[in-house]
Amino acid sequence: MNDIGRIARVLGEAEKTRRAVGPVSDLVVGGLTADLGHAVCEAGIQARIADGERIAGYKVGATNMHVRLAMGLPDATYGYLMGTMILPTGGELRMDEFIDPRLECEICFRLARDLAGPDLTIEQVLDATEAVSASFELCDSRIKDWKCPYPDWLADNGFAARIVLPDRWLPVGDIDLLEEAVVLTQDGNKIAEGKGEMVLGHPANAVAWLARKLHERGRSLSAGMVVMTGSLTTVTPVERASRYVASFSRLGTVEKRFV
Repeated sequence: MNDIGRIARVLGEAEKTRRAVGPVSDLVVGGLTADLGHAVCEAGIQARIADGERIAGYKVGATNMHVRLAMGLPDATYGYLMGTMILPTGGELRMDEFIDPRLECEICFRLARDLAGPDLTIEQVLDATEAVSASFELCDSRIKDWKCPYPDWLADNGFAARIVLPDRWLPVGDIDLLEEAVVLTQDGNKIAEGKGEMVLGHPANAVAWLARKLHERGRSLSAGMVVMTGSLTTVTPVERASRYVASFSRLGTVEKRFV
């Protein structure tokens, strides 16, 4: 088996067994390149599709410069969202479904039309967007302690794990995305806050960035897909027996309790 298939299997097994592995760049002489990292991710996604899963959209990560600098990343990242990763707001989520989960508060886009090309503008993204919603992203690294070179993030599907969405979606024209604010609480105590402008200057800019990166690999965004645009807040480690609530200024709330 070639390096791409072998590393995809290592990461897939780590996710299934909830056992983190070392940096997968160590499995290749000279380490992974960004292009190889993407190829490993795509091989893993194709395996999931072969098992009956479907692609529901994408997540964009490290769009908040404070987060990116803290992680030491040179650019944003992206990963695929499968239908099995999407959860409703409310209720409980078991910690043993993850390795080392962390929570982010995000604005999620739902597309009304296909988006493709290397030079999309914010206006074109907004025009193609059906609605937006409040959301949580639950990231989980299959690589021990989240410590690895940038290409490993790409290989590990951008550390995607789950997203939490409400039933409530609002037309994108009804929301001032730059000023949309969120307060995150843990068991009623405020632990983080942020605004839409923290996401690459504008959340729609994250969708445009994603479309450009997909275009480079001969891919595009399709109508009906959801796109997680990156965290308005700092990345928050999740604690067992805690309830997290993100209260957005216009988009409403999203919440989960972890057990």
